[in-house]
Amino acid sequence: MIFSARQLQELHKTNGHVTLPYRARLTPLAQDWVRAQKIAVEYSDMEKPFSGAGNSQSGYSQGQASSGSNASGSPAKPQAASGTFLYWCDGPCGPAKAAIVTQAKESNLIAIETTADPRHLVDVIKHLAAEVKENRVVGGVLVVTSGALAMLFANRCPSLRAVLGSCHEAVEQGVAQMGANVLVIEHKYKTFPQVKNMLSRFVRGARNVSDDVQRQLKELTSCG
Repeated sequence: MIFSARQLQELHKTNGHVTLPYRARLTPLAQDWVRAQKIAVEYSDMEKPFSGAGNSQSGYSQGQASSGSNASGSPAKPQAASGTFLYWCDGPCGPAKAAIVTQAKESNLIAIETTADPRHLVDVIKHLAAEVKENRVVGGVLVVTSGALAMLFANRCPSLRAVLGSCHEAVEQGVAQMGANVLVIEHKYKTFPQVKNMLSRFVRGARNVSDDVQRQLKELTSCG
């Protein structure tokens, strides 16, 4: 479980203190916030921290619905953390990383704590796919040297639909037409403004996959 600075701020604002699950980890920005505010972070022996507002927070979620039953009596399916996306870079990515940090001030972007090395690409994608499948995050951003491999690997996972950030129009179309939940950016070809623009459109886009696209995807699963 990884907590962002924004999540810690909400917990402290709601409860007057910060209590996290004993296995929780903090993002670098969250660690900076704790030091700056001189907050004593407490850890419980439970999987979920307490929240005075009645909304439990676990993993990446800031407003994830608590478990229970729906109107039919069957277990309620947890809702994905509102607007939460994971991101990972495969090495030094300069302007692209700066754009992510800037966008993170407006959106809930949380780093995947895996070494920035292209050899870890498959592990990162497997982790991202699992988080999306379990409805803990909306999707992710992969900032890489080679977009071809990232696209190929990500789109092999049933829970992921990746779009290559070639331009902001491509990102908008990917989100609107196929509900893309993974944005792949080749950092060496993009400037700070370009990445910032694409990130903003990606995280804010409405993801609705049409019945026609769903049908076409199903047809393609039978291809050799």
